[in-house]
Amino acid sequence: MKFERVFSAAKWETEACYCRALKVDNLIVMGGTVAFDDKGEPFAPGDAYAQTLRCLEIIEASIKQLGEDRRSIIATRMYTTDMAFWPAIARAHKAFFEGHPPTTMCLEVGKLILPEYVIEIEIQAFAHKGKDNEA
Repeated sequence: MKFERVFSAAKWETEACYCRALKVDNLIVMGGTVAFDDKGEPFAPGDAYAQTLRCLEIIEASIKQLGEDRRSIIATRMYTTDMAFWPAIARAHKAFFEGHPPTTMCLEVGKLILPEYVIEIEIQAFAHKGKDNEA
């Protein structure tokens, strides 16, 4: 069994010893991803729409390193600090996944790793191993 790991600019990866994405055979899993910039700092503090899109962009950049793209994502799990953000989160999720929707869930949580973050997303994806990714 071959393991492939992807890392990002999130400082917590080295502090807690984890990777952004992990591929085992055809399965890709990614733990919680918040909206950080290229320096690992909070992106668009408090803006649920912008943070949702940024989380999804980080996620896609990571799975591209594993040879896949957003069409490979089969499930998203979203955690928000306030369910009042749901309409903005839903709009961003729809804009990103239009034409190839995954399963999803959204939960309200007390807080995330920093107060600037209002959304955190994790995913599962199916690696097509070079086959056509039409979904």
